[in-house]
Amino acid sequence: MNLVSTISNEGSVHFLTYEETMTAARFIGFLEKLLRETSRKVFLIADRLWAHEARAVEDWVAERRDRTELYFLPRYAPELNADEYLNNDLKGAINAEGLPGSDEDLGSRMGRFMSELLHLPERVRSYFQHPCVQYAADV
Repeated sequence: MNLVSTISNEGSVHFLTYEETMTAARFIGFLEKLLRETSRKVFLIADRLWAHEARAVEDWVAERRDRTELYFLPRYAPELNADEYLNNDLKGAINAEGLPGSDEDLGSRMGRFMSELLHLPERVRSYFQHPCVQYAADV
């Protein structure tokens, strides 16, 4: 079970769970969903997963410059990614209940946590308070 998500310094969350490997097409699908869910321009800070840097993604973003811009973090710098603090929180919440017994159980716990997080903007904003991501806290 996998998760792609984005968070804002205002406390919003957008996410998609999936079972397969992240691909450029799947990432573009997530970006399309993100643009449908928001009316403001999206300034997305991403890690350098190969699917994020794919030519198809670059072309898709270029065609939508009025709605989105994509910025990449340095390689091997997860501490600079606010979304990694969400991931740590998610893993802690899942493991607090004991190890999941199945992929279904894992998916259910992930979905429950992320759905609850949608209604906790102050918790999401707290991910931006780590000294390594404060650069994005007040943009």
